[in-house]
Amino acid sequence: MKRAAIFWLLAIVFAAMAPVSALADWKVHYTGKAGQMFGYGGRGSFSSKAQCEAARTSRPGFERNNSYCSGFDPPKPYVAPAPAYRPPSGQQAGGQVQQPDPAVLEAQRRQEEEAAKQRAQIAAMEQAAAVMQQQQFDQGRSTLANDLRNRLNASGGTGGQSLSDCWAARAGQASQRGDRAAAKTYADYSIAAREGKSVPACQAAGQSPAVPMPQGVTIVDDNPVRRLTEEKRQLDTRIATLSGKRAEARATAEKKKAEVETLEKASRSATDPKAKAETDTLLAEAKKALADAQEQDSRATQEINRAQEELKVVNEAKARAEQSRSGASAGGNAAR
Repeated sequence: MKRAAIFWLLAIVFAAMAPVSALADWKVHYTGKAGQMFGYGGRGSFSSKAQCEAARTSRPGFERNNSYCSGFDPPKPYVAPAPAYRPPSGQQAGGQVQQPDPAVLEAQRRQEEEAAKQRAQIAAMEQAAAVMQQQQFDQGRSTLANDLRNRLNASGGTGGQSLSDCWAARAGQASQRGDRAAAKTYADYSIAAREGKSVPACQAAGQSPAVPMPQGVTIVDDNPVRRLTEEKRQLDTRIATLSGKRAEARATAEKKKAEVETLEKASRSATDPKAKAETDTLLAEAKKALADAQEQDSRATQEINRAQEELKVVNEAKARAEQSRSGASAGGNAAR
């Protein structure tokens, strides 16, 4: 019986010594395209939300913007109040109270220090998580504010717009050649010029300086082949410019879509009403910018389709004119 009692006492002591941190479990969960690539199940196992957030934010931008931390913290340890000291019966005599045992006091002091240390650790982790969340919100707000400010600065001048149009035309020409890398670079230049940022000077491919027409002189082009060739050149340039505009609109839409996803997550996780209201305002502005970019993409696509139909008609008329001119030239040679 004595051995059994000792065994059960030791089992209770070892069970009480189990680490509390084992009750905590935080994991990184992926959403959207990242979830399709890496799976929607939780990744990793962290003992606190702060550690999980630190691991998540250290990942590349694509994973960071399409993930969140989910889990639970360990329950706060319960510290039982120290029992009041009661001297053993028969130890109080002559009005003198026996002093408490120093070993008991030392054990109580250590227990209180350990509980205070655990409370301080939990408070530090909660504060670190709050700071990290605020930093992410400030970063998204700063990015959107800079974009809106650049748009406002660029809207007052025509120089940036003409430079943007030039790079958009270069992007469309590169896209028609199949040079996707150059098309993306030129589209980025076009977006930057429209936002008022500094970009390299642009000259349209194949562009030649215009020669002023003398006053009082009117040129009548009676050569249908030459006239149709000029119309074809103008339509090719127009299609290239519209293709560049569409590439620019799609690049802007992709950027704004990522901002919307980031702000939506920040809005869902915001606990402060004021911070949530600011996030929702930025979210509405980002959604409006995304809708504008998508509308520009649709409008450019429609204009490209109309220009391609016109180009088809011009090419057919040009082919007929060349065939007619070849037939007339052959008939004149036969007559001679």
